Amino acid sequence: MITRMRLLRSKETLNSFMYLYRGTLEKSIVFPESVIITAENLDSIDFDEVIYCEISPTGAMGNEGGILMYLLAEKENLITYETNVSIDKESFGAASERIDQNVNLFMSYSGGFGNYVYIKKGAQLEIDEKYNCFWYHSSDTKLRIDSSVKGVFLSIVTEMKQEER
Repeated sequence: MITRMRLLRSKETLNSFMYLYRGTLEKSIVFPESVIITAENLDSIDFDEVIYCEISPTGAMGNEGGILMYLLAEKENLITYETNVSIDKESFGAASERIDQNVNLFMSYSGGFGNYVYIKKGAQLEIDEKYNCFWYHSSDTKLRIDSSVKGVFLSIVTEMKQEER
């Protein structure tokens, strides 16, 4: 039988592990809210706040027919906006057009195998090859950005490292 004291100690241990998440500045990780892109909310997306955007047209490997965007919200949180052509063809097309209209805000990268990635100009993304992700440094914390698949992440990292030379 577990005593109340042992149970409380177990919770403290669990909470301390949850709190000590790698990459944050003494704050527990906040997973991004995920929003499905629709015709109704597409115009509300502020492309000046998009940090990372990924388009995988039909035929691309990985997140085939998908769009994934990470937007900075209130300087401490990210929101992901997503759609897929198999779910909503019209929203996928309209979102692709909006991205094309705002492409001047981004650095373009090949995600490999038909994937396209756009990273906000001037955004400092820390490459984390151990966890296959990027960290965006906001004013108060570090926010994790995951590519849709590992192959896209690795392609972007290769291209970024070639640019540094």
